[in-house]
Amino acid sequence: MTSPVPTLPSLAKYELLEEIGHGGMATVYRARDPRLGREVAIKIIHKHLRENSEVGARFVAEARAAAKLRHPGIVEVYDVSAEEDGDRYLVVELLRGTTLRKILQQHRDMPAEIGAAIVLALCEALEHAHASGIIHRDVKPENVLVELPQDRVQTSNRSAPSRPDRESDASDTPAPLSAQRPVSSRNEGADPGDSRVSRKSRRGDLGVIIKLTDFGIAKMLDAQGVTSTGQVLGSPAHMAPEQIEAGEVDGRTDVFALGVLMYECLVGHLPFEGKNPAQVLRRVLEGHYPAADRERSTVGGRWSRIIAGALARTPAERTESPGKLGEQIRTELEALGITDPSAEIAAYFEDPAGHAEALRALLVPRLVARGERARKARDVQGAAADFNRALALAPNDLSILKRVTSLTSSNARRLLARRLAAIVAGSAVLGFAAYGIARWHKSQPTSLETEALPRPQTVAPSGPTAAPVADVAPRDTKASVTSPLEHAVRTPRKVSPSPAVTSAPAIDRATPRKVVFEIIPKGASLVLDGREVNWFANTFSLAPGPHSVEISVPTSKCCEPKSLTAQIAPSDDPNEVQRFVWKLEPRPATVALSGAPANAQLACSEIGLAIGPGSIKGSAKLPDVQWSGRCDFTPPSAEEAPRRATVTLRAGEVNQVPWPP
Repeated sequence: MTSPVPTLPSLAKYELLEEIGHGGMATVYRARDPRLGREVAIKIIHKHLRENSEVGARFVAEARAAAKLRHPGIVEVYDVSAEEDGDRYLVVELLRGTTLRKILQQHRDMPAEIGAAIVLALCEALEHAHASGIIHRDVKPENVLVELPQDRVQTSNRSAPSRPDRESDASDTPAPLSAQRPVSSRNEGADPGDSRVSRKSRRGDLGVIIKLTDFGIAKMLDAQGVTSTGQVLGSPAHMAPEQIEAGEVDGRTDVFALGVLMYECLVGHLPFEGKNPAQVLRRVLEGHYPAADRERSTVGGRWSRIIAGALARTPAERTESPGKLGEQIRTELEALGITDPSAEIAAYFEDPAGHAEALRALLVPRLVARGERARKARDVQGAAADFNRALALAPNDLSILKRVTSLTSSNARRLLARRLAAIVAGSAVLGFAAYGIARWHKSQPTSLETEALPRPQTVAPSGPTAAPVADVAPRDTKASVTSPLEHAVRTPRKVSPSPAVTSAPAIDRATPRKVVFEIIPKGASLVLDGREVNWFANTFSLAPGPHSVEISVPTSKCCEPKSLTAQIAPSDDPNEVQRFVWKLEPRPATVALSGAPANAQLACSEIGLAIGPGSIKGSAKLPDVQWSGRCDFTPPSAEEAPRRATVTLRAGEVNQVPWPP
């Protein structure tokens, strides 16, 4: 016996066709407007909430607030129910797609530039809403609708006035980044008439439509009283601290939510996580989260700093508006040669794996070139961010590793030079002070009880002489790590007994020497002689002999930890640096086919991976922490041709590979 089909509600002006969504406040239906001959989405408030005056007022506020907005990135409101209607409903434009939440679940390895381009579209939509006095207060992936070209169903009896007509020739296919010329500023780049990407921009056709919806808990700055009960509204993981504490809410509250959303787009998970909402709220209030580039090295330091500005705990320290956040995103995209973010989004969703690989190949040389410019301009932080991200994208490129090493050494030398200059300056001040004190004592009369001793006669040497240095016992460095400054202060200088002696002083084999550590992956932690130290971009001063070393990646399961001994060799040259380069062994990667038919097969010959038939999981040993390569997808039916696509895998993780590729 089949269960009866649920009866759809009946509205006087609209014909309901099917239920397409269900939330805590309302149910959403696909419907047809017979007067205009178009399909729409209708949100009908739940019956048990219909009599609640506050909920009803909030629902009406949603309609009035959203109806004021006209922006391509905001779902358009067409109609709202009247007081005499039996049901309270809202009529909005219909998008045949899905939510950003589902997109992120399917594309956890989305390139940083694609995620940033999506956030840029939301920044522009929210800036428009804020200009109209409306704060969303609940920006999250569930409230972002994404319609891909393949989601659209064109019918003869359907019109879509909110979307421009589309060309049907081959030029409508989105052009990937590789088809564009690199630019260095917003005013430079490709000729507007020389590419199909530019024609798409002039038409305003995004290819992929991204719209912000659900202003159901929006607060209008010009209408108070709807949410004045002190109730905390929003989603815990996306709420700003001032929103949690029922403080003053303004446009920067939405900026914080955009920062959370951007973090998830670029990193693959939320910045604030916990076992329950209470833990999440506490971590938001504390403002503690792992940096984006530490969680995923391919994000890079520059994107990580933009996210950090949006996630600042206090509104005063936070990026001031969605428009400013959008400017930062656009500037970074253009610096990397992406002049049309919407076209880049469309190209990615047309071929995610292929476009991600093409984007990686194009970004690496651009990051290296910008890093070199930053290095020459003595912008060490910028150079390090670009070189490190380039190395994360191309971990086997030894030329990039050499640049990172060179930058580390140069930075250490500059730091040591500054410290020594400070020591010299301090010594000069002390010397002048000592000279003044000596002159003052010389001018005082000799005590009657003390016989004045004759001053010994000295002969001025013909060459410069070294001033004696107090003999300070060197520190035992075997149990701890000393900095170059401590080395410079604590190591006694050998002084020749006579200026006439020209032979080199004897070398003290117990003198510490400079040591630099280079570890792959760069997110690894180093425990040196029982103490965790920050090894990146630092130079250590260690005593000759053995030192215990433990290396691991505590934030990831990518690699096998390693315990070893670093043997520090004595050196006659105090400026000679001893380098240690270690690479952790990647753990096997587990691969799980998602949505694959029975007896389907996947083979990645480069890493020896073979899955199926009759299985959906397998494992492989990767040559590095992350591996990308072409794999063969063989369907069970002989009528379907095998496919070959790029697959990206991470060591130590369960990697979901969607089927079909």
